[in-house]
Formats: sequence, C-alpha cells, structure tokens
Amino acid sequence: MPSRPTPELLDSLRKSKQDLHASQRELPLPEKIRQVLALQRIDYAVRSARGELRSWETPWEIEP
Repeated sequence: MPSRPTPELLDSLRKSKQDLHASQRELPLPEKIRQVLALQRIDYAVRSARGELRSWETPWEIEP
C-alpha cells in the first residue's frame, strides 16, 4: 500500500500553488487571454486527434 504524503509535503505544495495563483492574478488581461487561447488550441488538437469533436466544433480564429 502506498504511503501517504507527509504534512510538510502537503504544506509545501499548497504554498507553491498559492504563489502560482498570486503571480497569475498579477498578469495583465491580454496575457491571461493569450494563455486561455493557447490552452484551447492544445485541447482542440488533443480532442481532434482522439476523434471526440463534432463537425460543428471548430475553434474561432482570433487575431492577436
């Protein structure tokens, strides 16, 4: 049976996640939008390769 994570490890992971979220909150809106669009492109490529998309599901072309 696998051992459980230590409280110190969990605290460290929570702190790292808080730091990441704090830095992301400080990003300007155009950068946040750029990141969302990049993640959507990745999601589309993965779902397309798996054959999970319907014919009407295509990404919008957004100019930078």
